[in-house]
Amino acid sequence: MSKTSTRRTSRLTTPVMITFIVVAVVLLGLTVSTVVKAMTRGDDPVVVNEVLTGQSMEVNRTTGLEVIRFQTVRAPLPPDEDVDDTLDTCMADEAREHLQSLAGEGTSLDVEIEAYANAPNGELWAEIYHNGDDLALQMVEAGLAVVDPESVDDPQQLDSLLAAQEKARHDAVGIFSQDAECTLPSQVQPVLDMFEDLPDSPKANDVTDLTKYIGEMNRIRSSAQQTVAMLTAIPEAENDDSVAALAWGEAKQEYIDTIENHLEELRGLIEDAQDKRADLQGADVPEREEPTPSPESESEAEEESGDEQAEESASEDPAEEPPAEPEQQEQQEAETVQEPAEEPQPEEEEQEAPGLGSGG
Repeated sequence: MSKTSTRRTSRLTTPVMITFIVVAVVLLGLTVSTVVKAMTRGDDPVVVNEVLTGQSMEVNRTTGLEVIRFQTVRAPLPPDEDVDDTLDTCMADEAREHLQSLAGEGTSLDVEIEAYANAPNGELWAEIYHNGDDLALQMVEAGLAVVDPESVDDPQQLDSLLAAQEKARHDAVGIFSQDAECTLPSQVQPVLDMFEDLPDSPKANDVTDLTKYIGEMNRIRSSAQQTVAMLTAIPEAENDDSVAALAWGEAKQEYIDTIENHLEELRGLIEDAQDKRADLQGADVPEREEPTPSPESESEAEEESGDEQAEESASEDPAEEPPAEPEQQEQQEAETVQEPAEEPQPEEEEQEAPGLGSGG
Protein backbone atom coordinates (compact mmCIF):
# COMPACT_ATOMS: atom_id res chain seq x y z
CA MET A 1 0.00 0.00 0.00
CA SER A 2 1.28 3.40 -0.89
CA LYS A 3 1.96 6.09 1.63
CA THR A 4 -0.81 8.22 0.15
CA SER A 5 -3.53 5.64 0.80
CA THR A 6 -2.29 5.11 4.35
CA ARG A 7 -2.60 8.78 5.08
CA ARG A 8 -6.16 8.88 3.67
CA THR A 9 -7.20 5.91 5.81
CA SER A 10 -5.74 7.60 8.88
CA ARG A 11 -7.58 10.81 8.10
CA LEU A 12 -10.89 8.98 7.74
CA THR A 13 -10.44 6.94 10.85
CA THR A 14 -9.92 9.88 13.21
CA PRO A 15 -13.23 11.68 12.46
CA VAL A 16 -15.12 8.42 12.64
CA MET A 17 -13.64 7.62 16.03
CA ILE A 18 -14.49 11.05 17.32
CA THR A 19 -18.06 10.64 16.08
CA PHE A 20 -18.41 7.29 17.76
CA ILE A 21 -17.11 8.74 21.04
CA VAL A 22 -19.56 11.66 20.92
CA VAL A 23 -22.47 9.35 20.16
CA ALA A 24 -21.48 7.07 23.02
CA VAL A 25 -21.29 9.95 25.47
CA VAL A 26 -24.70 11.23 24.39
CA LEU A 27 -26.25 7.79 24.71
CA LEU A 28 -24.70 7.34 28.12
CA GLY A 29 -25.98 10.73 29.22
CA LEU A 30 -29.47 9.91 28.02
CA THR A 31 -29.37 6.60 29.83
CA VAL A 32 -28.26 8.21 33.09
CA SER A 33 -30.84 10.97 32.69
CA THR A 34 -33.56 8.40 32.12
CA VAL A 35 -32.56 6.48 35.23
CA VAL A 36 -32.36 9.62 37.35
CA LYS A 37 -35.68 10.79 35.98
CA ALA A 38 -37.24 7.48 36.82
CA MET A 39 -35.77 7.67 40.32
CA THR A 40 -36.65 11.28 41.03
CA ARG A 41 -39.73 12.11 39.01
CA GLY A 42 -41.69 9.01 39.84
CA ASP A 43 -41.67 7.19 36.55
CA ASP A 44 -41.22 4.02 38.57
CA PRO A 45 -44.39 2.54 40.10
CA VAL A 46 -45.34 4.22 43.41
CA VAL A 47 -48.10 2.67 45.48
CA VAL A 48 -49.38 3.91 48.83
CA ASN A 49 -48.65 1.50 51.64
CA GLU A 50 -49.92 3.69 54.53
CA VAL A 51 -50.94 7.29 55.15
CA LEU A 52 -48.94 8.44 58.17
CA THR A 53 -50.00 12.06 58.69
CA GLY A 54 -51.74 14.80 56.80
CA GLN A 55 -48.50 15.52 54.96
CA SER A 56 -46.65 12.21 54.67
CA MET A 57 -47.18 8.62 53.55
CA GLU A 58 -45.25 5.42 53.25
CA VAL A 59 -45.06 4.14 49.67
CA ASN A 60 -43.73 1.13 47.80
CA ARG A 61 -41.16 1.94 45.10
CA THR A 62 -38.83 -0.18 43.07
CA THR A 63 -36.14 0.75 45.58
CA GLY A 64 -38.27 -0.48 48.48
CA LEU A 65 -40.37 1.28 51.14
CA GLU A 66 -39.91 5.03 51.35
CA VAL A 67 -41.61 7.82 53.26
CA ILE A 68 -42.52 10.77 51.07
CA ARG A 69 -43.74 14.14 52.27
CA PHE A 70 -45.35 17.15 50.63
CA GLN A 71 -42.72 19.63 49.57
CA THR A 72 -44.96 22.67 49.10
CA VAL A 73 -47.37 22.54 52.06
CA ARG A 74 -47.46 21.79 55.79
CA ALA A 75 -50.25 19.98 57.62
CA PRO A 76 -50.96 19.67 61.37
CA LEU A 77 -49.02 16.87 63.04
CA PRO A 78 -50.23 14.74 65.96
CA PRO A 79 -49.28 16.06 69.42
CA ASP A 80 -47.12 14.14 71.82
CA GLU A 81 -48.90 11.83 74.21
CA ASP A 82 -50.71 13.60 77.08
CA VAL A 83 -50.04 17.00 75.51
CA ASP A 84 -52.84 19.43 74.69
CA ASP A 85 -53.44 20.50 71.12
CA THR A 86 -51.78 23.63 69.85
CA LEU A 87 -52.26 25.56 66.63
CA ASP A 88 -49.58 23.31 65.10
CA THR A 89 -51.34 20.08 66.05
CA CYS A 90 -55.00 21.12 65.87
CA MET A 91 -57.06 18.87 63.55
CA ALA A 92 -54.13 16.54 62.83
CA ASP A 93 -56.44 13.52 62.80
CA GLU A 94 -58.81 15.22 60.38
CA ALA A 95 -55.89 16.05 58.07
CA ARG A 96 -54.64 12.45 58.02
CA GLU A 97 -58.13 11.08 57.39
CA HIS A 98 -58.70 13.52 54.52
CA LEU A 99 -55.41 12.58 52.83
CA GLN A 100 -56.33 8.94 53.25
CA SER A 101 -59.64 9.60 51.50
CA LEU A 102 -57.74 11.15 48.59
CA ALA A 103 -55.07 8.44 48.30
CA GLY A 104 -55.55 5.49 50.60
CA GLU A 105 -53.70 2.20 50.78
CA GLY A 106 -53.07 0.66 47.34
CA THR A 107 -53.48 3.94 45.44
CA SER A 108 -51.05 4.44 42.54
CA LEU A 109 -49.33 7.80 42.60
CA ASP A 110 -47.26 9.97 40.32
CA VAL A 111 -44.49 11.62 42.30
CA GLU A 112 -41.69 14.06 41.67
CA ILE A 113 -38.99 13.63 44.27
CA GLU A 114 -36.24 16.11 44.90
CA ALA A 115 -33.13 13.95 44.86
CA TYR A 116 -30.88 16.65 46.35
CA ALA A 117 -32.73 17.36 49.59
CA ASN A 118 -34.26 15.10 52.19
CA ALA A 119 -37.00 16.09 54.59
CA PRO A 120 -36.68 15.51 58.36
CA ASN A 121 -36.64 11.97 59.77
CA GLY A 122 -35.33 10.46 56.53
CA GLU A 123 -38.43 11.44 54.56
CA LEU A 124 -38.23 12.57 50.94
CA TRP A 125 -39.61 15.88 49.72
CA ALA A 126 -42.04 15.20 46.91
CA GLU A 127 -44.77 16.62 44.76
CA ILE A 128 -47.51 14.01 44.80
CA TYR A 129 -50.20 13.55 42.16
CA HIS A 130 -53.08 11.15 41.73
CA ASN A 131 -54.87 10.97 38.38
CA GLY A 132 -53.25 14.27 37.48
CA ASP A 133 -54.51 16.08 40.59
CA ASP A 134 -52.07 17.77 42.96
CA LEU A 135 -52.79 16.24 46.37
CA ALA A 136 -51.12 19.16 48.15
CA LEU A 137 -53.51 21.60 46.47
CA GLN A 138 -56.49 19.45 47.49
CA MET A 139 -55.32 19.45 51.12
CA VAL A 140 -55.04 23.26 51.07
CA GLU A 141 -58.51 23.60 49.54
CA ALA A 142 -59.90 21.58 52.46
CA GLY A 143 -58.23 23.92 54.95
CA LEU A 144 -56.16 21.04 56.33
CA ALA A 145 -52.76 22.20 55.05
CA VAL A 146 -51.09 25.58 54.55
CA VAL A 147 -48.67 26.81 51.92
CA ASP A 148 -44.94 27.17 52.54
CA PRO A 149 -44.03 29.78 49.90
CA GLU A 150 -40.29 29.25 50.33
CA SER A 151 -40.67 25.65 49.14
CA VAL A 152 -42.53 26.43 45.92
CA ASP A 153 -40.28 27.00 42.90
CA ASP A 154 -42.98 27.53 40.26
CA PRO A 155 -44.62 30.99 40.51
CA GLN A 156 -47.78 29.81 38.80
CA GLN A 157 -48.09 26.90 41.20
CA LEU A 158 -47.52 29.26 44.14
CA ASP A 159 -50.34 31.53 42.97
CA SER A 160 -52.71 28.57 42.74
CA LEU A 161 -51.83 27.35 46.22
CA LEU A 162 -52.15 30.78 47.85
CA ALA A 163 -55.49 31.40 46.13
CA ALA A 164 -56.76 28.06 47.47
CA GLN A 165 -55.60 28.97 50.99
CA GLU A 166 -57.35 32.34 50.92
CA LYS A 167 -60.55 30.68 49.75
CA ALA A 168 -60.34 28.15 52.60
CA ARG A 169 -59.85 31.03 55.05
CA HIS A 170 -62.79 32.95 53.58
CA ASP A 171 -65.03 29.87 53.59
CA ALA A 172 -63.94 29.03 57.16
CA VAL A 173 -63.08 25.39 56.54
CA GLY A 174 -60.59 23.12 58.27
CA ILE A 175 -58.22 24.93 60.61
CA PHE A 176 -59.85 28.23 59.61
CA SER A 177 -63.19 27.07 61.02
CA GLN A 178 -64.68 26.66 64.47
CA ASP A 179 -65.20 22.92 63.95
CA ALA A 180 -62.71 22.15 66.75
CA GLU A 181 -62.04 23.97 70.01
CA CYS A 182 -58.32 24.15 69.27
CA THR A 183 -58.56 26.25 66.11
CA LEU A 184 -57.68 29.91 66.36
CA PRO A 185 -61.16 31.13 65.32
CA SER A 186 -62.67 28.97 68.07
CA GLN A 187 -60.47 30.76 70.60
CA VAL A 188 -60.78 34.30 69.24
CA GLN A 189 -64.38 34.56 68.06
CA PRO A 190 -65.98 34.07 71.50
CA VAL A 191 -63.96 37.01 72.81
CA LEU A 192 -65.09 39.19 69.92
CA ASP A 193 -68.69 38.09 70.55
CA MET A 194 -68.41 39.13 74.21
CA PHE A 195 -67.37 42.62 73.15
CA GLU A 196 -70.44 42.85 70.93
CA ASP A 197 -72.73 41.78 73.78
CA LEU A 198 -71.40 43.62 76.84
CA PRO A 199 -73.69 43.79 79.90
CA ASP A 200 -75.67 46.99 80.33
CA SER A 201 -74.35 49.50 82.84
CA PRO A 202 -76.45 49.33 86.03
CA LYS A 203 -78.11 52.24 87.77
CA ALA A 204 -75.70 54.59 89.44
CA ASN A 205 -77.38 54.36 92.84
CA ASP A 206 -76.85 50.65 93.59
CA VAL A 207 -73.48 49.60 94.95
CA THR A 208 -74.26 45.88 94.71
CA ASP A 209 -75.21 46.05 91.02
CA LEU A 210 -72.14 48.17 90.24
CA THR A 211 -69.86 45.67 91.99
CA LYS A 212 -71.37 42.77 90.05
CA TYR A 213 -71.04 44.71 86.79
CA ILE A 214 -67.38 45.53 87.45
CA GLY A 215 -66.61 41.87 88.18
CA GLU A 216 -68.22 40.71 84.93
CA MET A 217 -66.36 43.33 82.90
CA ASN A 218 -63.05 42.35 84.51
CA ARG A 219 -63.71 38.72 83.58
CA ILE A 220 -64.20 39.72 79.94
CA ARG A 221 -61.05 41.81 80.05
CA SER A 222 -59.02 38.91 81.46
CA SER A 223 -60.20 36.56 78.70
CA ALA A 224 -59.33 39.13 76.05
CA GLN A 225 -55.86 39.70 77.48
CA GLN A 226 -55.16 35.95 77.46
CA THR A 227 -56.22 35.79 73.82
CA VAL A 228 -53.90 38.66 72.91
CA ALA A 229 -51.03 36.83 74.64
CA MET A 230 -51.80 33.67 72.65
CA LEU A 231 -51.84 35.62 69.37
CA THR A 232 -48.63 37.44 70.20
CA ALA A 233 -46.85 34.10 70.78
CA ILE A 234 -47.49 32.99 67.18
CA PRO A 235 -44.17 33.28 65.30
CA GLU A 236 -43.84 35.28 62.11
CA ALA A 237 -44.09 33.29 58.86
CA GLU A 238 -40.78 34.66 57.62
CA ASN A 239 -38.98 33.12 60.60
CA ASP A 240 -40.86 29.85 60.95
CA ASP A 241 -42.46 27.19 58.75
CA SER A 242 -44.86 25.83 61.37
CA VAL A 243 -48.55 25.52 60.61
CA ALA A 244 -49.39 28.29 63.12
CA ALA A 245 -46.90 30.71 61.56
CA LEU A 246 -47.87 29.95 57.96
CA ALA A 247 -51.59 30.14 58.70
CA TRP A 248 -51.72 33.05 61.14
CA GLY A 249 -48.32 34.80 61.20
CA GLU A 250 -49.59 37.67 59.06
CA ALA A 251 -53.28 37.56 59.97
CA LYS A 252 -52.74 37.65 63.74
CA GLN A 253 -52.05 41.40 63.87
CA GLU A 254 -55.53 42.23 62.61
CA TYR A 255 -57.02 40.20 65.47
CA ILE A 256 -54.67 41.83 68.01
CA ASP A 257 -55.55 45.36 66.89
CA THR A 258 -59.29 44.64 67.02
CA ILE A 259 -59.14 43.17 70.52
CA GLU A 260 -56.92 45.94 71.91
CA ASN A 261 -59.32 48.60 70.61
CA HIS A 262 -62.17 46.87 72.43
CA LEU A 263 -60.01 46.58 75.57
CA GLU A 264 -59.46 50.34 75.58
CA GLU A 265 -63.22 50.96 75.49
CA LEU A 266 -63.73 48.33 78.18
CA ARG A 267 -61.20 50.00 80.46
CA GLY A 268 -63.12 53.28 80.27
CA LEU A 269 -66.42 51.57 81.17
CA ILE A 270 -64.83 49.82 84.16
CA GLU A 271 -63.24 53.01 85.47
CA ASP A 272 -66.53 54.89 85.14
CA ALA A 273 -68.37 52.20 87.13
CA GLN A 274 -65.63 52.21 89.78
CA ASP A 275 -65.95 56.00 90.18
CA LYS A 276 -69.72 55.74 90.62
CA ARG A 277 -69.33 53.03 93.22
CA ALA A 278 -66.71 55.05 95.11
CA ASP A 279 -69.05 58.07 95.18
CA LEU A 280 -71.89 55.96 96.55
CA GLN A 281 -69.72 54.32 99.18
CA GLY A 282 -68.47 57.71 100.32
CA ALA A 283 -72.04 59.10 100.61
CA ASP A 284 -73.34 56.08 102.50
CA VAL A 285 -70.79 56.33 105.31
CA PRO A 286 -72.39 58.37 108.25
CA GLU A 287 -70.44 60.94 110.24
CA ARG A 288 -68.72 59.39 113.17
CA GLU A 289 -70.45 60.22 116.51
CA GLU A 290 -69.00 59.90 119.96
CA PRO A 291 -70.87 57.20 121.92
CA THR A 292 -73.03 58.50 124.83
CA PRO A 293 -71.56 57.14 128.07
CA SER A 294 -73.88 55.34 130.51
CA PRO A 295 -74.21 56.52 134.17
CA GLU A 296 -72.11 53.61 135.33
CA SER A 297 -69.36 54.41 132.88
CA GLU A 298 -69.55 58.09 133.92
CA SER A 299 -69.02 57.22 137.60
CA GLU A 300 -66.21 54.87 136.70
CA ALA A 301 -64.64 57.58 134.60
CA GLU A 302 -64.94 60.08 137.43
CA GLU A 303 -63.32 57.66 139.86
CA GLU A 304 -60.51 57.02 137.39
CA SER A 305 -60.01 60.73 136.79
CA GLY A 306 -60.05 61.37 140.55
CA ASP A 307 -57.43 58.70 141.07
CA GLU A 308 -55.34 60.15 138.30
CA GLN A 309 -55.55 63.66 139.78
CA ALA A 310 -54.60 62.34 143.21
CA GLU A 311 -51.62 60.58 141.75
CA GLU A 312 -50.56 63.69 139.89
CA SER A 313 -50.87 65.93 143.01
CA ALA A 314 -48.99 63.37 145.06
CA SER A 315 -46.19 63.34 142.58
CA GLU A 316 -46.03 67.13 142.32
CA ASP A 317 -46.44 68.17 146.11
CA PRO A 318 -43.62 67.46 148.58
CA ALA A 319 -44.20 64.94 151.34
CA GLU A 320 -46.28 66.38 154.22
CA GLU A 321 -44.82 66.51 157.78
CA PRO A 322 -46.53 64.48 160.43
CA PRO A 323 -49.08 66.48 162.47
CA ALA A 324 -47.65 68.26 165.54
CA GLU A 325 -48.67 67.45 169.09
CA PRO A 326 -51.43 69.59 170.73
CA GLU A 327 -49.10 71.70 172.90
CA GLN A 328 -46.75 72.39 170.01
CA GLN A 329 -49.71 73.16 167.79
CA GLU A 330 -51.11 75.71 170.32
CA GLN A 331 -47.68 77.30 170.70
CA GLN A 332 -47.32 77.60 166.97
CA GLU A 333 -50.76 79.13 166.71
CA ALA A 334 -49.93 81.63 169.45
CA GLU A 335 -46.75 82.64 167.76
CA THR A 336 -48.50 83.10 164.51
CA VAL A 337 -51.19 85.39 166.05
CA GLN A 338 -50.37 88.93 165.14
CA GLU A 339 -51.26 91.96 167.20
CA PRO A 340 -53.85 94.19 165.67
CA ALA A 341 -52.40 97.03 163.78
CA GLU A 342 -52.80 100.52 165.33
CA GLU A 343 -55.02 102.83 163.46
CA PRO A 344 -53.19 105.84 162.18
CA GLN A 345 -53.81 109.10 164.12
CA PRO A 346 -54.75 112.12 162.16
CA GLU A 347 -52.06 114.70 162.09
CA GLU A 348 -52.69 117.78 164.27
CA GLU A 349 -52.71 121.02 162.53
CA GLU A 350 -49.94 123.20 163.72
CA GLN A 351 -52.20 126.15 164.13
CA GLU A 352 -52.56 128.16 167.30
CA ALA A 353 -55.94 128.96 168.61
CA PRO A 354 -56.80 132.57 168.19
CA GLY A 355 -56.27 134.72 171.41
CA LEU A 356 -59.00 136.40 173.35
CA GLY A 357 -59.31 140.05 172.58
CA SER A 358 -58.69 142.53 175.42
CA GLY A 359 -61.42 144.81 176.40
CA GLY A 360 -60.80 148.30 175.99
